[in-house]
Amino acid sequence: MPDRPARHTLAWLSANADWRADVAAHEPRLAAWFAQGLPAMVARRAVDDPDPRLRLGVPLPPSEGKQRIALRVPLHDVLRQQPPPTLEAILATGVAHDWQLALHALAHIAPARVFGAFAWQHLSGLPYVHAASDIDLLWQVDAAAQADAVVARLQEWEREHGRRVDGELCLGDGGAVNWREYAGGSRQVLVKRLEGAALEARERLFVATGVAA
Repeated sequence: MPDRPARHTLAWLSANADWRADVAAHEPRLAAWFAQGLPAMVARRAVDDPDPRLRLGVPLPPSEGKQRIALRVPLHDVLRQQPPPTLEAILATGVAHDWQLALHALAHIAPARVFGAFAWQHLSGLPYVHAASDIDLLWQVDAAAQADAVVARLQEWEREHGRRVDGELCLGDGGAVNWREYAGGSRQVLVKRLEGAALEARERLFVATGVAA
C-alpha cells in the first residue's frame, strides 16, 4: 500500500479502525455508514497540517443536506483502496434516461473516472443525482496537446447537451488542475495535491513528462 493514497481514492476501513470524525456529533452517522460496508474518499490535507493521520470525507446525499463529513484515520486502518469508478462502470449499472445520451457522448471524449454525486449513488445505492446535478470527472493527461484537446471537446459537449461537467485534469506527477481553470489560459493555475494546493506556472505543468504546456 502506498504511503499516502491519492486524492479521490476510495478507502474501505477495517472493522476495528480507529477513526475519528472532525465533529463528534457526526460519529453515529459515520458508524452506520461504515457498518454498511461503504467507503470514504481521500481528501486533501493542508500544507501545515500536523496530524499524520489520513484525511477522509463522506458526502451525504441531498436528503441528508448534502453534508460532507470529515474524519481522520491511521493509514494502517485502511483495509482496501481503489480509484473512483470509471464512467463506463457508471453507465453499465444504469443512469437516468435523460442522462444516457449525454453521458455516452461524454465517455467518447477521453477515459474518465467519476467522483461526486454519480459516483456515490453508484457506490451506495442512495439517491444523490437529481435534475440539476452536474457530473464530476477526472481525466489523466500527460501532455499539453492532450489536455487542450480534452478541454476543447468538453466545451463542445456542454454546448451540445446543455449540461455541466466539472472535474480535474490529473497530471503525471500526481497534481490536478480544474479543467475550466486550465481552459482559461491563465499563466498560472491552481494545482491541487494531497498535501495542499498552490499556484504553479502553466508552462511547467507537463515538464516532468517531457512535454511542456
